Amino acid sequence: MDIRLSRPCIEDPTRYIAECHLEKKVDIGKLCDILRRIGTKELKCSVRLGVARFELEGRSVMIYQSGRVDIRRIRNTDEAREVMEQIMDMAKDTLSDTTS
Repeated sequence: MDIRLSRPCIEDPTRYIAECHLEKKVDIGKLCDILRRIGTKELKCSVRLGVARFELEGRSVMIYQSGRVDIRRIRNTDEAREVMEQIMDMAKDTLSDTTS
C-alpha cells in the first residue's frame, strides 16, 4: 500500500495529511450505512459527490468513491498504515472488483 505524507495540517503543523488508495472503487452508499451502524463520529456522507468524511481516533478521514483516502493529523507513515488497516477492515464489504 502506497502512503504519501503530502503536506502539514493547517490546524497542527507537526502533523500531516496522508494520501492513500484502496486500489478499488468504493460503494459510498454502502460504506455510509456501515459507518452509521458502527456509530462513527462526525460522519458526513454524500453519495452524489462520492465521498464520506468522519473522525477516527482523533483523525479526520475522507474516503472517495474512486478509492482515494485522505487522513488528517497523522504523525508518520507507520501511523497512517495502522489507520489504513482499520479503514480497510471497515470498508472491505464496500469495495468493488473494478479498479479505479
